[in-house]
Amino acid sequence: MKKTRIEILEEKKVKITANRELVLDVFLKHEYALSLADLEDLLPWGDRATLFRTLKTFEQKGVIHQIKDGSNSTKYALCHDSCGSAQHLDIHPHFHCQECDKTICLDKQEIQINSLPKGH
Repeated sequence: MKKTRIEILEEKKVKITANRELVLDVFLKHEYALSLADLEDLLPWGDRATLFRTLKTFEQKGVIHQIKDGSNSTKYALCHDSCGSAQHLDIHPHFHCQECDKTICLDKQEIQINSLPKGH
């Protein structure tokens, strides 16, 4: 069963406000990553600074993760339940379509890291 936005915010220990609920609702309704500009288009009443602060709070609390997809725009997508303020545990690749400019998480594809160079 999917969690409600209130349950997600409470679980991640994010103070619940009307703006945060609306922003989270947008992420829950879209299966692709969203940029700040996307949020501004989808929530035209939203103040850019407030939306940006909401994104940063959500990222710090493990609600969303940042994606750099080569499109010169930072995008964000929902995290897995296992992510939190201590660290993001949703390591997976992303696919960016150059035709529609949408970026999606490839959750079923795990990145295998067998060994890292010393000191990394």
